[in-house]
Amino acid sequence: VITSGGVTYHDQPWHKECFVCAGCKTQLSGQRFISKDEYPYCVDCFSKLYAKKCAACKKPITALGGAKFISFEERQWHGECFNCAKCSVSLVGQGFLTQQDDVLCHECGSAS
Repeated sequence: VITSGGVTYHDQPWHKECFVCAGCKTQLSGQRFISKDEYPYCVDCFSKLYAKKCAACKKPITALGGAKFISFEERQWHGECFNCAKCSVSLVGQGFLTQQDDVLCHECGSAS
C-alpha cells in the first residue's frame, strides 16, 4: 500500500523507494530519467548503455533539454562539436564537404 510520496510511471503507482534505475538501482524520484524498452534509466546509465556517441568528442548524445545534434550517414555530433576539421568553423546550418572521416567547410574542402 502506498500511503504517501508515491510515483506514477506508465500509469502504475510505485513507492518512491522502489522506483529505481534499471541499471544502477539509484532512486529516480525527483530526478531526470529516460525510458528505454519500458524500463526507466538514470541519465548516466542510459548514456553509457544506449546513447549514440559524438563523432568528434566521443561523449554520449542524449538530446535532453532539447539539445540539438547533427546526424549524417552513420555518424552524429553535438551541435557545438559539428565543426570543420581544418579551421574549426561551425558547420551547423552550413553546407559541408567530407574527406575520409573529416567534415570540412566549403573553403577548406575546396583547397584540398
